[in-house]
Amino acid sequence: MDQINREMFEHKFTDKMEFTSSFEKMKCFRVMDEEGNIINKGYDDKIDTAKLLKMYDYMVTINEADVVYNQAQRQSRISFYMTQLGEEASGIGTAAALNDDDLIFPQYREAGTFLWRGFSIAQMGH
Repeated sequence: MDQINREMFEHKFTDKMEFTSSFEKMKCFRVMDEEGNIINKGYDDKIDTAKLLKMYDYMVTINEADVVYNQAQRQSRISFYMTQLGEEASGIGTAAALNDDDLIFPQYREAGTFLWRGFSIAQMGH
């Protein structure tokens, strides 16, 4: 493998929610651009502000907890931990979209779902 196919790491975005059945690489749907500007009206007001702020708070919280737990794992103070770095929104967003009585089965890299369901950082670590 002398050459790396850089196209595999490039990503295209779209403002249309559509699904394809081809082998073409799927585009990533988004509502806002990198600067925080709304580029896809109609989706930006579907979730109330209080819930959005709670989601953001939990994403920041799990990111900070990941730093502490990952360092503890690297120092052999705990046996195993996998961070959710870069995946905070997928876990918390998914949990936030479910009803409180829906069953969830969090796995590796999904610690944010525990937070969303009311577990503390200490409880999550046990």
